[in-house]
Formats: sequence, structure tokens, C-alpha cells
Amino acid sequence: MKKKHLLHSLLFSAFAIQVSAQHTDSAATTIMPTAAAATETENATAGSFSVNGYVDAYYFSNLNNPQSGLNRGRIFDLPSNNFSLGLVQTIFTYSNGRSKVVADLTYGPNADLGNFGNYRSLNTNQENITSSSFAIKQAYLSYNLTDKLAFTIGQYGTHIGYELIDAPLNFNYSLSYLFGNGPFYHTGAKLDYAVSEKLGLMLGVVNGWDMLMDLNKKKSITAQVHLVPVEGFHFYANYIGGDEHGGKSYFGDINGSKTNLWDLTTSFQASDKFKLGLNAAYGDYNTGAVVKDDTDPYSENATWKGAAVYLNFAATDKFGLGFRAERFEDPSGVRYFGPFKGNEFTLTGDIKLADGHFNMKPELRLDTSKDDYFEDANGNLSKKSQFTIGAAFIYTFDFAGNR
Repeated sequence: MKKKHLLHSLLFSAFAIQVSAQHTDSAATTIMPTAAAATETENATAGSFSVNGYVDAYYFSNLNNPQSGLNRGRIFDLPSNNFSLGLVQTIFTYSNGRSKVVADLTYGPNADLGNFGNYRSLNTNQENITSSSFAIKQAYLSYNLTDKLAFTIGQYGTHIGYELIDAPLNFNYSLSYLFGNGPFYHTGAKLDYAVSEKLGLMLGVVNGWDMLMDLNKKKSITAQVHLVPVEGFHFYANYIGGDEHGGKSYFGDINGSKTNLWDLTTSFQASDKFKLGLNAAYGDYNTGAVVKDDTDPYSENATWKGAAVYLNFAATDKFGLGFRAERFEDPSGVRYFGPFKGNEFTLTGDIKLADGHFNMKPELRLDTSKDDYFEDANGNLSKKSQFTIGAAFIYTFDFAGNR
């Protein structure tokens, strides 16, 4: 009954508040303010309301048959050799003139993962990531101050990276190491400025990485430059940096720790059938420590880095293939799955049914590591590779109406 009251309250808020924001999770989809939106009058009386989202389920068989039942080093497709529900998403959007409000709600086994660092869900067991739970993935409001400048405040998806939490918006179903080791969302405020049709800028101040509340009271800075040199080619230079001491992104317990992450994301629609993408990132962690502690990877300065290439081919309007090749290194183990140096190669098919609402995605993936990193059937980390084969099933829905 409490869940029902909560959903009713969110629906009421979506109708009552009149504000506007970009509706994305990623750097690769930053939306510049449009002249059409900005020229609507301040006292507009007609607003629009929409509901959209998706449900996904999957099955992956890990040929290592790991004792824990997990695909090590991966995120969002953790259970191996099991049928599993992934995520149920429902996004409520209300817009009126220059303004918009968005409530992006998620349910299911991956809801806590998508809300990493902020366990405010109905499931209070933080260790049980396979339980069905409820989480606010995004909740933000925005206002187009001019036809070029938009202000956004709240909890919103990160601008870092090529891939998204939302399964329908990625070609590959399993997620990259770059995605799994980067931030998922931020809580703060930002300004998006459309200099021209070919140049956009973003500057923001946030509580940190993957946090609703700032644990150390020091803010991080976010920034982005978005270039469109030619039609179909998008280039994003992204940054986040700040003191993350005491935060949930596992950057250590030393006061004065400073973390930076630089991210480059590009996509090029070469033709109607071919799309190319690149994501590269470099992060550094500076402790400010005087004495190194060999038992604590955060007691000395460290770096991590990675790069991924994406090749997508649309054979027909109902079938496509996508290939991803990635290298990721976290030698000091300051991110989530380290110490790790390795590669992954993923081949994904995309079969579209029900006018594109229902996607079946068979997938093969090979993960390799320089050292023994992957789990065997006895629970030992004795394997240098893991191979998974399976498929994901995704259904998207949308509804729009006016009041």
C-alpha cells in the first residue's frame, strides 16, 4: 500500500510542477536548448505529459561455471546460468513552455545498482543486489532561461561515457568496463549553453559521484564540450573532478583526496547502415598521503584508463549486428573490480519485432585478463578468461497526452 501511495504522489508532482530538463543519461546525448522551446510564452496554459519506459530480461551461460554464479567484472548482468529480470523503468515527463520535470523510476534486481551509493529504496538490504527493489534513477527539473541557455537541478544521469543504464539505448546488452567503473549519476545543478548548432557547452556543480548526499561537503565540478564538425559526427570532451574523500565511489579514507576523470566520446553515422563509436577515459586519484600503506590501495596516487571501439551494422530495418572491443586497466585497484588489466570482445545481434518495441539480442562475449582474475567452478580466481553466451529481451513502451 505504501508503494501505491508513493507512485500516486510522484504522478501528482509530475502534473503539478512545471519545469524542463534534458531527458538523457549520457554525455553522448546532451540536448541543447531549442529555439522552438524557448519562444513559447511564459504563461502558456497547455502542457504535455508522457510516460515511457521498458522491461528487460536475459539469460547468460558462463562456460567457466563460476561457483558464485556471477560474471566477474561485469555489472547489470551478474547472475550467470540463470534466467533473470533486469530492470523495469518508468519515466514520467511533464513539460510546459520553457519548463519540464522528469521522474525516472526503476524497479527490479538492478534498481539498487542503478541507484548506486544511495540506498534509499524499499529494499534496505544493501548486500542483496538481486532482490526486487524500487529506486529513483533520476528526478530533476529544468528551465530554458533563453533560447540558448538551460538550467537543470536535481539527480540526473552522468555526462560521462558512451553507454547508458537504459538497455534500449545501447546496442550491446552487456555493459563495458568503462561504464561499470565510471559514475552513473550526479546530484547537483548545471547550465547547458548552445553556442551554435555545432557547439554546446555544459558546466555544473555536483555532490560527487553516485551520491544523493555529499558526505564530505566538498563539491565536484562537471564540464562538457560538444562539437558537431559535420553532420552525423558528434564529439564530446567530458570532465569531472573534486575531493571525493568519504564518498561511495571507493576513493579511500584520506582527507584531501582529489579525483579527476577525463572522458572522450565520439559517434559517427557513416551511412544509413554503419555507425562507428569510440569511448576513451583516463582517471587519477591523488591521496595527499605522506606515508604509503601497502594494505591500502588508496594510500598512494593511482590511475586507471580504458578505451572501447563500437561498430554497428544495420543489415535491414529488422536486424543488425554490433561489435565492441575494449581495453581497461586499473592496476592499483582503486575502482570497483580491480586490480585488473584486461580486454573484452562482444558481438550482439538485434532482432526487432512489434514495430521496434520488442528487441531480441543474442550475444557472445569474451573477457580476458593478464593475470588469473576470473572464477572457476571451485570458486577460485584461477582463470584468465571467461566466455558467456546468451540473449536479452527488451520491450519498450511510450504514451503521450495533453491536459
